[in-house]
Amino acid sequence: MTQLTSDIDHNYQVFLQQAIDQGVVWALITGDLDKGTAEFALTGSADNDNIDVMPFFSHEDFAQALCSDEWSIYQPHPIDLDDFIDNWLPGMQKDSLLVGVNWNSELEGLESEPLELSLELLETD
Repeated sequence: MTQLTSDIDHNYQVFLQQAIDQGVVWALITGDLDKGTAEFALTGSADNDNIDVMPFFSHEDFAQALCSDEWSIYQPHPIDLDDFIDNWLPGMQKDSLLVGVNWNSELEGLESEPLELSLELLETD
């Protein structure tokens, strides 16, 4: 399996290809969706203090790698790629959230506008 590196552009390309190939992306969640107590991981943008970023990953192992220290309350959660493109990304755009794409263990990675990522995924397909 490809590993994430300090090359954030490479990690972004890995995200696009693996998400398309596998048909799923991974978020970080705490709580229980079935009980309505779930919360998805959010953190402040590295570039804009007024915007939050929700990280997503192209492989469960990449998501799991961040579930330590202050992020140990989270666990990987799969999201169907079609649902991600059709519902999640437009909703995040509406809510003025950014997408953190395949962040490495140092929380380094691209922060993408949701609709830009949607277009990239559709073009990669």
